Amino acid sequence: MGNVVIGRLEKIDEWTTETSFTKSSEISPDGNETMFLPIKEFDKGRIGGKNVRLFVPSELSEGCKGLSDVSVYFDLELYPFFQRIKEEMKSDEKPRGVLRMRRKILEEECDSVMIGDLFVLSALVGEPSEVMVKRSRGEVRPSHVILTVDFGGGTMGHLEYTFASEGERIEFEWSGIKRIVEFDSDEMTPLRPDGLTTLPLSYSMDAILSGAHPADEDLLQSLNKYRSLLNGGGLR
Repeated sequence: MGNVVIGRLEKIDEWTTETSFTKSSEISPDGNETMFLPIKEFDKGRIGGKNVRLFVPSELSEGCKGLSDVSVYFDLELYPFFQRIKEEMKSDEKPRGVLRMRRKILEEECDSVMIGDLFVLSALVGEPSEVMVKRSRGEVRPSHVILTVDFGGGTMGHLEYTFASEGERIEFEWSGIKRIVEFDSDEMTPLRPDGLTTLPLSYSMDAILSGAHPADEDLLQSLNKYRSLLNGGGLR
């Protein structure tokens, strides 16, 4: 069974990718072949009935209902800097502190990005119980969203998003009891006290294939839960 990966080619770091893959608009993988298809060319109707494993970004998770063997990936989770941060924090059984993140994203305001980030961050610092949302006026561009998140257990999050027509950036800071971890993609020195990443806002094809989550009922319920939080609902 072959793999079909849907995504943005500019995000794939081909230098660090070991998996061989082809770029084609024809969905006809042979054997264990991996094929890449740009998001703009994705058509659910072309996938149905094909004997393939499908890997889609989180914003397409809702549009893949009814398809079999679908996995969902979240870009924040795949970035090398984030993997290093997880390594730095994994020694803490339940991290307590303040998490701050700022993201500038190349697209229109999209709740799926924030929903995906909440999913990824919840596995790192705890399940969010409350989210306060502040949005800039819809007619103003670029648009901004600020999330204040209670992750429980004494951990708070402050997440800022700017949705603009150009430029991408991620700033990440964890201030915990035992450690402080910082990253800024513009500084190109993403993780202190040590470690450098040459392409901090790209990831390998291997990371997608190994890090994607099965689009089962549990995953879809989690995403719906975070969607409800962003829309003013609470967890019960």
